[in-house]
Amino acid sequence: MMSGVIGYTYQAEKLCPSCTLKTMRANGIKVQKGKPHEDAIRRAAQNLGIDFDDEHSYDSDNFPKPVTEQQCETELTEVPGDKTGTRHAISDERCTGDKCGKWLVLGEKSPSEAALTRYVRDSYELPHALAKRVAGELRRWGLSHPEFIKEKTARQAATMFPHDFATVEFRGNPQQVVMFPTPQADGDVCFYCEMPWEEHMFTCDTCGIDIPALTPHRHQVPVKGQRKLPLVLAP
Repeated sequence: MMSGVIGYTYQAEKLCPSCTLKTMRANGIKVQKGKPHEDAIRRAAQNLGIDFDDEHSYDSDNFPKPVTEQQCETELTEVPGDKTGTRHAISDERCTGDKCGKWLVLGEKSPSEAALTRYVRDSYELPHALAKRVAGELRRWGLSHPEFIKEKTARQAATMFPHDFATVEFRGNPQQVVMFPTPQADGDVCFYCEMPWEEHMFTCDTCGIDIPALTPHRHQVPVKGQRKLPLVLAP
C-alpha cells in the first residue's frame, strides 16, 4: 500500500484527492464512495485492468498517478527588496482543479484576506491598518498562507507603508514593557518594522501625501498617538 500520497497527476493537472475523484467521475470512471481516496482509486484501477503500482504501465492522461510530498515541486517566490537575492522556497503546489486552489502538502486553501490580516496583526502585533497592507503585500509575493510567512519577511513588508513609529523599552519595578512614540535612545528601531525613525514614512493628515521623516514639509504632520512632528518650512 502506497503511503504519503497528497494528490495526483491527472490529465496534465496536479489535483488534490477530492478534485481527482471528482474528475474521474466526470470522465465516467466509477469510484467507490465512502472509502479513503487511495483505496477508492486503487479499486477503480483494478476494475479497469490498470496496474496502479507500476506508474510506467499507464499514462496519466487516462488514469491518475499518485504524487507524494517528496515529488511535490517547489514554488519559488522572489521578495522585492531582499538584498541577499534569495528566492524564498515554498515546497508545495496548489491544486489546479476548478476553483479549488488547495495546497497539496498542507491539504487546505490559503486563508481569506481578512483572516490573513488577523493572523499578521496578532502574530506580529501590528496596528490593524498596517497589518491589512502587509497581508496584501505578502499575498502579492505569493506568501498567502501563514505556514510560508516568516517574521523577517512580514517586518520587511511593513517598511513599504507609512505607519506610526513605536519603540519598546522595559521600565519600572517590576519591569513592564512600555511603548514610546519616539526614539528614546540612539539606535532605537521601530517595533513594527525594525527600522530607525529616520527611515520612516509618515502620512500628512493635511494634504494626504506620504512624507519621509526627515523631508521638509510645509504642514505639521500629526501622527496618531504621537505628538506632532516639528513644523519645517520647505525652502
